[in-house]
Amino acid sequence: MTDVKEITEAVQEQVLSALKMGQTAIVEGVRTFTDTVGNITPDSLKLDSVPGLDSLPDPKELMTVSFGFAQELLNTQKEFAQNLLAAASANGSASAQPVAKKS
Repeated sequence: MTDVKEITEAVQEQVLSALKMGQTAIVEGVRTFTDTVGNITPDSLKLDSVPGLDSLPDPKELMTVSFGFAQELLNTQKEFAQNLLAAASANGSASAQPVAKKS
Protein backbone atom coordinates (compact mmCIF):
# COMPACT_ATOMS: atom_id res chain seq x y z
CA MET A 1 0.00 0.00 0.00
CA THR A 2 1.32 3.42 -0.95
CA ASP A 3 1.53 5.82 1.95
CA VAL A 4 -0.13 9.21 2.14
CA LYS A 5 3.17 11.08 1.86
CA GLU A 6 4.01 9.44 -1.48
CA ILE A 7 0.53 10.12 -2.85
CA THR A 8 0.68 13.74 -1.71
CA GLU A 9 4.11 14.26 -3.28
CA ALA A 10 2.96 12.69 -6.57
CA VAL A 11 -0.11 14.93 -6.73
CA GLN A 12 1.98 18.00 -5.91
CA GLU A 13 4.43 17.15 -8.70
CA GLN A 14 1.56 16.73 -11.17
CA VAL A 15 -0.02 20.04 -10.16
CA LEU A 16 3.29 21.89 -10.44
CA SER A 17 4.02 20.29 -13.82
CA ALA A 18 0.60 21.28 -15.17
CA LEU A 19 1.02 24.80 -13.79
CA LYS A 20 4.42 25.19 -15.46
CA MET A 21 3.08 23.92 -18.78
CA GLY A 22 0.22 26.42 -18.61
CA GLN A 23 2.57 29.26 -17.69
CA THR A 24 4.88 28.41 -20.59
CA ALA A 25 1.95 28.44 -23.01
CA ILE A 26 0.77 31.82 -21.72
CA VAL A 27 4.25 33.38 -21.91
CA GLU A 28 4.68 32.13 -25.48
CA GLY A 29 1.23 33.45 -26.41
CA VAL A 30 1.98 36.89 -24.96
CA ARG A 31 5.38 36.91 -26.68
CA THR A 32 3.78 36.07 -30.04
CA PHE A 33 1.06 38.69 -29.54
CA THR A 34 3.57 41.35 -28.51
CA ASP A 35 5.84 40.61 -31.46
CA THR A 36 2.92 40.73 -33.89
CA VAL A 37 1.39 43.91 -32.48
CA GLY A 38 4.81 45.54 -32.18
CA ASN A 39 5.42 45.00 -35.87
CA ILE A 40 2.14 46.58 -36.99
CA THR A 41 1.77 49.37 -34.41
CA PRO A 42 2.78 52.86 -35.55
CA ASP A 43 5.57 54.47 -33.54
CA SER A 44 3.15 57.11 -32.24
CA LEU A 45 1.18 54.40 -30.38
CA LYS A 46 4.09 52.46 -28.87
CA LEU A 47 4.68 52.48 -25.11
CA ASP A 48 7.84 54.55 -25.44
CA SER A 49 5.71 57.47 -26.62
CA VAL A 50 3.38 57.48 -23.57
CA PRO A 51 3.94 60.67 -21.56
CA GLY A 52 4.89 60.13 -17.92
CA LEU A 53 5.75 56.47 -18.41
CA ASP A 54 9.29 57.06 -17.19
CA SER A 55 7.96 58.34 -13.84
CA LEU A 56 6.22 55.03 -13.03
CA PRO A 57 7.97 52.39 -10.92
CA ASP A 58 9.92 49.71 -12.76
CA PRO A 59 7.68 46.61 -13.16
CA LYS A 60 10.59 44.25 -12.43
CA GLU A 61 11.33 46.04 -9.16
CA LEU A 62 7.65 45.92 -8.17
CA MET A 63 7.55 42.20 -8.91
CA THR A 64 10.71 41.57 -6.87
CA VAL A 65 9.39 43.54 -3.89
CA SER A 66 5.98 41.86 -4.07
CA PHE A 67 7.36 38.33 -4.25
CA GLY A 68 9.87 39.11 -1.50
CA PHE A 69 7.00 40.18 0.74
CA ALA A 70 4.99 37.07 -0.19
CA GLN A 71 8.01 34.88 0.67
CA GLU A 72 8.34 36.56 4.06
CA LEU A 73 4.63 35.95 4.71
CA LEU A 74 5.03 32.29 3.79
CA ASN A 75 8.11 31.95 6.01
CA THR A 76 6.22 33.55 8.90
CA GLN A 77 3.25 31.20 8.42
CA LYS A 78 5.55 28.16 8.29
CA GLU A 79 7.30 29.20 11.50
CA PHE A 80 3.92 29.76 13.16
CA ALA A 81 2.69 26.30 12.07
CA GLN A 82 5.88 24.66 13.37
CA ASN A 83 5.58 26.47 16.69
CA LEU A 84 1.89 25.58 16.93
CA LEU A 85 2.61 21.87 16.33
CA ALA A 86 5.36 21.93 18.92
CA ALA A 87 3.13 23.66 21.46
CA ALA A 88 0.25 21.26 20.83
CA SER A 89 2.30 18.09 21.19
CA ALA A 90 2.47 16.40 24.56
CA ASN A 91 6.25 16.45 24.87
CA GLY A 92 6.99 19.69 23.01
CA SER A 93 8.34 18.06 19.85
CA ALA A 94 6.76 18.78 16.49
CA SER A 95 6.08 15.17 15.52
CA ALA A 96 2.42 14.19 15.39
CA GLN A 97 1.22 10.65 16.07
CA PRO A 98 -1.22 9.09 13.58
CA VAL A 99 -4.73 8.48 14.88
CA ALA A 100 -5.53 4.78 15.40
CA LYS A 101 -8.22 3.41 13.10
CA LYS A 102 -11.45 2.24 14.68
CA SER A 103 -12.52 -1.29 13.74
